[in-house]
Amino acid sequence: MTADNTHDNIVTLDVAREAKEFERKEEKVAKMAERFEAALPNKATPVKDYLNKKRKAKKKK
Repeated sequence: MTADNTHDNIVTLDVAREAKEFERKEEKVAKMAERFEAALPNKATPVKDYLNKKRKAKKKK
């Protein structure tokens, strides 16, 4: 790049592509989070509770 290409309003295709991919991935993550929230119970620690349940079941054997 030369000194003439230092304008703030010029965006390269790579930067624009990365921004678009980032937005797409953020939307995907948000949708997945909504699905997990709907599927999992409203407990504060569902994973921890699940693992504790599994440990108790294993100890019973």
